[in-house]
This record gives sequence, structure tokens and C-alpha cells, in this order.
Amino acid sequence: MGVPLYRTHRVDAACSFGGSMWDPTLRSDEVQSVLALLGAVLGGVLVLLGDFIRRRVERRKEEVNRLVEVSARLSSMYNRMCGEIIDASVAGVAVSDLAAADPLRYEVTTQFFMTPGSEQLRSQASRLTDAYYGLRDSYGQDSVWVAARDEHGLAVREFEAAVRVILHRNHI
Repeated sequence: MGVPLYRTHRVDAACSFGGSMWDPTLRSDEVQSVLALLGAVLGGVLVLLGDFIRRRVERRKEEVNRLVEVSARLSSMYNRMCGEIIDASVAGVAVSDLAAADPLRYEVTTQFFMTPGSEQLRSQASRLTDAYYGLRDSYGQDSVWVAARDEHGLAVREFEAAVRVILHRNHI
């Protein structure tokens, strides 16, 4: 029949941990070494997990800050252009004498819509830009001018409120 499997040298070396097969008890220094190794591995995993979470939070914060920055640029640009039209109306400037719209608006609008997270503000941003065109198109037409001015004010407040929600939530 041969030598039983548990008595072969390979099995004895593989099965015994710090002792022989006849004395399978572990010594206290071996237990401490194993526990120290497990503690080091667990500590390393926790450090990596903490670093991963910290980087994720920082990335989200940077994304929110970038979205708020381009949103402020968009709002400022269109607010300024609407203000110029309103000021021209108050001053009685003729429609033909209105200043040309700032071509920088295309760049600012593109930067806004290309920024990650702007999808959540798309309807409010479109309403803001449409309010500018509504003011410009209704200039000199008393019947629709007041409604266009009111729409401009509502669009600005709605856009700024939506941006504040994202800022306070600190997450896109």
C-alpha cells in the first residue's frame, strides 16, 4: 500500500506551520507576526481606499467649481448684453443705432455647453440666451417689450437658482 499521504515530507512541510505535524500549535511570536502582517495589509488597503475617496471628492469639487465659473461667465455675458439693450431703450436709442451683439457670446456659450455637468442647466441656460434674443427682437415694440423684459428677469433668476442648487449640493 505504501506510505500514507500525511507522512510524506511534502505534506508535512506544507501542513505544518511553525512546528511539526505532531505539534500543530503556533507559537505566540508567530501569531504576532501574522497579526502584524494582516494589520499592515489592512492599513494599506484603508489608506488606498481613503486616498481614492479623497481624490473622487476633490475631482467632483473641481468639476462643480468649473461649472459654476463658466455659468457665471455665461450669465454675466448675457446679462451685460441685455442691460445694454435695456439702457438703450431707456435712453431712447433708435433700433437701427443699437450696438452689434458681442461676438464673444458664441465662445462663452460654447464653453458653457462643453463643460461637463452643463446638461443639468441646459434648459435654464437656453432660456437665458433666448431672453436676450427676445429683448433684441422686441426692441421698440411696446406691446411685447415689457413681456420680454420680464422674461429676462425670470430667466436670470431661474438660471442663478439652478447654479446655486448645484453649488450647494457640491455634486454635478
